[in-house]
Amino acid sequence: MQTSMLRRFSQMSGIIAAILLALLLIGTDTGRNALAWIYLQSTVAITNATHIHAFPLDRLDPTCPQCM
Repeated sequence: MQTSMLRRFSQMSGIIAAILLALLLIGTDTGRNALAWIYLQSTVAITNATHIHAFPLDRLDPTCPQCM
């Protein structure tokens, strides 16, 4: 019973902390600037990423003589 109560308290406090952090980030200028910076950094990283070329699907085409 004691472990269950402690687990429930830790889950609820984590959920409340996450909600408060989200409200703080969205509700303040600094938070919005931080979210915008994170978004821009992630889009730049995705744009500059070296893409791994997957297995070409045309190699599985039996009608393609060059691919065999």
